[in-house]
Amino acid sequence: MKKIILLLLIASSALANTDDPALQAVKFNKWYVSQISENKFPITDSREIDQYVTASTMQKLRRTQEADYDDEPFYDADLFLKAQDIGDDWPDHVASVSVDTDPVCVNVYIAFGKDKKHTVIDCMVKEDGIWKVQSVAARDFN
Repeated sequence: MKKIILLLLIASSALANTDDPALQAVKFNKWYVSQISENKFPITDSREIDQYVTASTMQKLRRTQEADYDDEPFYDADLFLKAQDIGDDWPDHVASVSVDTDPVCVNVYIAFGKDKKHTVIDCMVKEDGIWKVQSVAARDFN
């Protein structure tokens, strides 16, 4: 009986985390930064990213990997991090610093690094009952 109760608590905890857009955005960004720091390319290396990013966004991103995409312009920075490189302390320091809701999505402001100097805005939407990243905007301006 104790095992069943423990299993239910763990399952409900996992579901609760996917029902909070800020927690889900932090979870995604921690996972994503760890992948990049291990020299993995999450868009093509596995389908694990699909649990964090909407299907329509992933379809567009996977299109960039096709051979005939060379004719189209490409971005200089990582789409999810809005940076060309990650900071040494980013894998250990990812935090939600603010949340703003509009009719399109829940905008979660994600800060990277101990000093929180680099920030992006994840537009989170529900897909199949789970909060996922639809798009990312840069918050830092040079």
